Amino acid sequence: MKIRYLLQSLVVLLLLLIAANYYFSDRLPKAMVNRVIQESMEGGLSDLAIRSQDKETLQRFFGSELATKDLDYSGDFTRANPDLPELLYIFEHIDYDQNNSIRQMITGNLAIQMTRQSFFKWKIKQVRIINELQINQ
Repeated sequence: MKIRYLLQSLVVLLLLLIAANYYFSDRLPKAMVNRVIQESMEGGLSDLAIRSQDKETLQRFFGSELATKDLDYSGDFTRANPDLPELLYIFEHIDYDQNNSIRQMITGNLAIQMTRQSFFKWKIKQVRIINELQINQ
């Protein structure tokens, strides 16, 4: 009976460790970058705790007349270099005409390189513009 209880406890502990690793390795940095992007889209760059070069990069990207609050975005890890995790963000807005045909699409891409300072803390190392916001017809 004690062995069964011990085995169940170990399985539960293992599952909790796997869930914690997923959260702190994947969900936490994405949530942090999503907050930075949302504040950048709203013009709140002065409040961000990132390097001034990265603020300028975000200002250049979101300072375009094409950057509207209607931009949809999503990001995911590139997994190209595990030692330097990088999130690739895709921005897009699709404009439709009266016949529900696509009139134009606005697209752009940002790459955000991250560093892990501790198990719980991530920091933005560099922000790069891959593709400026542009109209695709």
